Amino acid sequence: KEGATTEQIFNKAEELGLELCPAEVGPRLRLKHTDQPMGEWLFIGMKQITGRAGSPNVFDLGRYENGLWLNAHWAEPGHKWHPSPGFVFCIRKF
Repeated sequence: KEGATTEQIFNKAEELGLELCPAEVGPRLRLKHTDQPMGEWLFIGMKQITGRAGSPNVFDLGRYENGLWLNAHWAEPGHKWHPSPGFVFCIRKF
């Protein structure tokens, strides 16, 4: 399967001078990003939160015909991501 793991993506973001976002970026961005293109999914580069089944998750924002969505997506460190989804990271403050 192509793509990089969660750990690789987070490490590359750090290499590029980016930081993990606070978890509240997911809900806040969902409220503000109302013109998200149809079919686009964005994943929040954040410290994983534990889901109901104990799995590590990050927030994801999507848009389909039935509306705008804020979900949690499985993000175990070794999980391989498809190359197409975008990740949102925060810019490091200097």
